[in-house]
Amino acid sequence: MAWSIQDGFHPKELTPGDAIRYYVFPCFLVLVCTPGSLFLLWFGQGKDRPAPDASVFLGSSFAWTVVAVTLAWAYAFLRIPSAKCHGPTTYFGQTPEYQANGVLYFWASLIAFVFCCALWPDLPVSIYEEMPYIMGSLNSFALLFCVLLLVRGKYWPQSKERIGKFPLIYEYYRGMELHPRIFGVDIKQLIICRFGMIAWELLNLTYLFAGLRLHSYNAGFLVSVLLQSIYLAKFFWWEAGYFDTLDIIYDRAGFYLCYGCLVFVPSIYAFSSYYFVAHPPLVSDVTAWVVFGLGIAFVLLNYKVDYEKQVFKNTGGKCEIWGKPARYLEVEYSTTSGVKRSKLLTSGFWGMSRHFNYVFELLAAYSWAVVGIHYGAWPFLYSTILTILLVQRIFRDEEKCSKKYGKYWDQYCKRVPYRLIPGVF
Repeated sequence: MAWSIQDGFHPKELTPGDAIRYYVFPCFLVLVCTPGSLFLLWFGQGKDRPAPDASVFLGSSFAWTVVAVTLAWAYAFLRIPSAKCHGPTTYFGQTPEYQANGVLYFWASLIAFVFCCALWPDLPVSIYEEMPYIMGSLNSFALLFCVLLLVRGKYWPQSKERIGKFPLIYEYYRGMELHPRIFGVDIKQLIICRFGMIAWELLNLTYLFAGLRLHSYNAGFLVSVLLQSIYLAKFFWWEAGYFDTLDIIYDRAGFYLCYGCLVFVPSIYAFSSYYFVAHPPLVSDVTAWVVFGLGIAFVLLNYKVDYEKQVFKNTGGKCEIWGKPARYLEVEYSTTSGVKRSKLLTSGFWGMSRHFNYVFELLAAYSWAVVGIHYGAWPFLYSTILTILLVQRIFRDEEKCSKKYGKYWDQYCKRVPYRLIPGVF
């Protein structure tokens, strides 16, 4: 049973599925993710590297400096005067505000990092070799940060939302508040967009530069990093649209989101590039650039799918998609302030499946890993985990939409019958 966030948790009605969802699964992730992320980074540097000892969990002075500088840089760009954008108003009346300077932040970060590498040529190799300790620092910071989010959300919430009680480990895992702020900035934008996503990009460049210094030019490695960089540049270009996604609208600031972006993104999302430093791709130059062409197509198509929905939203449905007037289903849903009306898009890519944007996102992820196919499954770690996460997200999204829209969601599913892959799933 999935209890509502307002009514909370009722232990007397606990089923085996509830025990897994509210106790076992959160405990498993908290206990496994910390050592798992450190093992991956040790393993990725090659089997001849000595195993890290317990001190790795404490980090090092260099590791804490890297973490602190990155966080300070991210925070600074959220305090720079710039245009604002807003996310959807919640059912309890909160309208989150964000800084709309993502493109500036992305390019400024790249230029600043390249400048630092020019000043200190050994910096990429130093970061690469210190990554287990950097990950130890991030683990320590993320675990404590999520505790602070839990305590503040339970005892000093910033919103008027009424939240029922759930098991403490589940509240830690899920988070308490939808849009908490700290020192004048939105926590989700700070941790997800301005730390996690830029860390992914800068680590990719770090590993590419480290590979060049330790080995030599490798077309497969370069193609993999270029594809990821283009994908991430697209993310910052589209950042305002991201604030309308499930991560922002429904997921709370807790272990799942914040630990994920502080630890999982730097360790797992950038793992293929990290792995390629010690295991350079073996594909030919021609094959690598063919993969690049396909990857570019997948990234652009992923953006095209998201852009269709963004245009549809911004025009209130008064637009053309694929040369024809947009088709949609008019729906109603209830909030604390009354009945609201909305539109669900049913044409273009969004008429092919309810989550067709994930198709090209997955294809893009597999494209920048496939250059390392000679090494088996390890280069595909991120794309495999992403597949699992997105399928799980589909079911979570549809559960929430079914509760929100009721009979209208059933009508929508009849118009767009497939969840992800037309004709298959």
